[in-house]
Amino acid sequence: MTGPRVVAIGDSITLGVGDGLEEAWGRVGWAAHVAHATGASEFLNLAANGTRARDLATQVPDALAARPDIVLCTVGGNDALRGDFDAAEVERCTQDALNRLAYPGRTVVIATIDRIGLFDLLPGAIATVMARRAGAVNEALRAAARATSATLLDGSVIFDAVGSHAWHIDRIHPSPCGHRALAAAALPPLAPAWPQRRVIAPAAHPPGLPSRVWWLARRGAPWAVRRSRDLLPQVIGVVAAELRKAPATAATTASTPRPHTTTAGRPEGHPAVRGSSLT
Repeated sequence: MTGPRVVAIGDSITLGVGDGLEEAWGRVGWAAHVAHATGASEFLNLAANGTRARDLATQVPDALAARPDIVLCTVGGNDALRGDFDAAEVERCTQDALNRLAYPGRTVVIATIDRIGLFDLLPGAIATVMARRAGAVNEALRAAARATSATLLDGSVIFDAVGSHAWHIDRIHPSPCGHRALAAAALPPLAPAWPQRRVIAPAAHPPGLPSRVWWLARRGAPWAVRRSRDLLPQVIGVVAAELRKAPATAATTASTPRPHTTTAGRPEGHPAVRGSSLT
């Protein structure tokens, strides 16, 4: 039996960041592991760093041209990090992409994101805001999957099962263990049409302290300098806007008049529910 044609779209997680070196992209990452495990006859990785939900529209035509049997996708993390974040846009753009990819006999798998672990190391206000944004992204992805025939993987559940080893050193991308956990979770929904034919290669041992220090000096610090010019101002702006909005929302809620209730606990003038008493 010929293996499936597998296409991957989305962001740096699908691209494979955290699972190997840049020159190995296309052969690493959770999507690549799924392609290997299912014995794919073809594998095309169209994912790119920085992809947002709105950018899926540029990847879908090439994905369709490859006539895939399986499409794998992660998206939303970059949206959560931007100042113009709009959960409704994430849902709309993702649903549009999933609808365009839908085809009889084709399985489309999309994974929700986990909390961005980097922000859990920062002050509580930042962690809270970014966790709330991650939650909004996931609700948007769930709604898009419900409205289509896409299969949804819960990234938070998958990462929680792996624990701290699921994170790459940068605390933004999955580690080799995290990528393999995502791939393993994607295989059962594919099994009816494309059963697992190969074993996913085990991940290397988590890096020790010397390796982490080397990575921070060689890659982490330069990355932080580059992103301090765009990402850091964005995050600061996002958190500041959210914190300004919170007191205003609380004040509006507090000033909203509540309906007067009777001793029966119903709003005054509201009829009792008939025929539903409990004994």
